Amino acid sequence: MARGPGVSIDIDLDRVRLHAIDWPGCDPPIVLLHPNRTNARVWDFVVAHSTLSNRFLAIDHRGHGESDWPATGYTLDDYLTDDIAVLEWLDVGSVVLAGAATGGNIALLLASERPDLVAALAVLDPGLSLDPAIHAEVQEQIEHGYTYPTFEEARAAMPFTDLWTTSMRAFYASQAFRQLEDGSWAGRYLKAAAQETEALLEEDMWDRIRVSCPTLAVRGARSAVFDRDKLVRLGSLINDCVLAEIPRADHRVTQDNPAVVAALLDGFVRSLSAP
Repeated sequence: MARGPGVSIDIDLDRVRLHAIDWPGCDPPIVLLHPNRTNARVWDFVVAHSTLSNRFLAIDHRGHGESDWPATGYTLDDYLTDDIAVLEWLDVGSVVLAGAATGGNIALLLASERPDLVAALAVLDPGLSLDPAIHAEVQEQIEHGYTYPTFEEARAAMPFTDLWTTSMRAFYASQAFRQLEDGSWAGRYLKAAAQETEALLEEDMWDRIRVSCPTLAVRGARSAVFDRDKLVRLGSLINDCVLAEIPRADHRVTQDNPAVVAALLDGFVRSLSAP
């Protein structure tokens, strides 16, 4: 990958230690928020395809990846508080904030509540007003698809992977699981955390969206999570909002079609400084 794997860093906040992947570059940084039950490595191929010279920083949220896994604290507002602390820790004024799936929900809340920290926002297939049937399916996946006897079985069962390339499947599988003491393999996230967070995505948060910065709102053209009506509705709430659909992409747009995600993000960021 063009920019390499990035550098692992730890960010020690008062309430939790967060791990992040840091790709050095110029300001403003582009801060990346991942979906529920994943980790910062969902962004690797997007960063690799990007032609921007900006710094990228992909956060492992609490209960995910290499960050701390406290027993409690998995509401959207808990993640929001952590991410605000990270942006204040960066101390660069304001950033470009990008969030995918549940990370998109959190990014919308952050840009709404702390506009001083967010110069521009990219939201990729967020889980807004999640359909109850989809919610039930995901909860079933978490409950019964968290541990596997072998790595090969864990890799084969990864959700939302129908459109991934072979290299994407191999790379992310290497990052998505951890081996337990009994030799079995489990997701690299806290099961109870993922279940708690997922349950909140059915709740209506539209009235909390008060974004005032330039925004790129994106959906995967095949996504049932964030359909076209929701994309249009989100655009209607934000004055300066560009809407886009990504072909050959379902809900995990960063992995379904990372080259197009990178091209959209690159164009959006460059437009911020255009006359």
